Amino acid sequence: MISLGHENTARVLEPEGYGFVPTHEGSTFESMVHAFSTGYGAFGAQPLTNDRTFAWAADLRRTEAFTVIHSVYRTSWTIRTLDETPQHLAFYLPQTGSFRLSIGKRMVESGAGHLLMANNHEAGDRVVLGPHRSDALFLDWQVLRRMIVSLVEAPLSESLDFEPILDLATQSGQLIGNLVQTIVQGMRDGGPLLSSPLAMATMSETLAHLVIRFGHHRLSGHLEKKKVSLVAPWHVRRAIDYMHANIAEPLTMTMIADDVGVSLRALQTGFKAFRGTSPAGYLRTIRLQAAREQLRDPTNQRSVREICMIWGFAHAGRFSIIYRSTFGESPRDTRLRAERLR
Repeated sequence: MISLGHENTARVLEPEGYGFVPTHEGSTFESMVHAFSTGYGAFGAQPLTNDRTFAWAADLRRTEAFTVIHSVYRTSWTIRTLDETPQHLAFYLPQTGSFRLSIGKRMVESGAGHLLMANNHEAGDRVVLGPHRSDALFLDWQVLRRMIVSLVEAPLSESLDFEPILDLATQSGQLIGNLVQTIVQGMRDGGPLLSSPLAMATMSETLAHLVIRFGHHRLSGHLEKKKVSLVAPWHVRRAIDYMHANIAEPLTMTMIADDVGVSLRALQTGFKAFRGTSPAGYLRTIRLQAAREQLRDPTNQRSVREICMIWGFAHAGRFSIIYRSTFGESPRDTRLRAERLR
């Protein structure tokens, strides 16, 4: 976790109105931008008034997958994502004042009973309308990328086009919103979640799963079709079972088709219709997932090179490139994260 210290500045807001113990507070816009840039990453911003005083306070807590900001602002300002800004899925929960963002040509604003959700690299300028108090939860986009691979069994190559307004009155909205609130509260004021990296890792994957499964986005229709996957052709199901049973063997697509008892073309057509990929692409994906599970196991002492060879990737450099394009991080990054959980 990144810990932040207080600025040497007089309080400019009443502390009893915070609702949290601030890690940072100040009286100028520049001090706020500096604090958030240091604590999280670069971003663009500007105030919306000419006032020389910009009263603000914040409790910023960060783990590997999450950043939570509890904040209070006396006046309004705008946020702009830069190329170097860390990519995340943001959840905005205004308590007083409001929050406005643009997605393409659409402008949406926070309201009672709703949660705003957006990829910060896909959203336009965001406007914080003061006086303002809010919670914001940022989920590392790489967690979403890895979950997409797990659920869809294909790399994420395009925007997900999330619907930014989440209705908390719906069942899916309650599922996502309640978990967001739990994480926010568990990290507030140096809360108990910060002392459990394993719990945080599990909750980040759970939140990503709920958002992808129950949020509205470009792949929602595809996931709906997967819910009735039992009606898939028998030869596709048998081929999948055969691949999983022999995942570490030197398989060819002809070998798989022969074992199933269909032509190679029929196998390819079935996978394209049922899985949205080729048989070879499916096999590569489950082997990548198997390699990833070994890399994530803190008790596994094999080297990255040994693991990639086990799962049929003869060239370590090429394996690393494919792994990064699929999961958004290198095999070494995955291994180092696992080692920190020991």
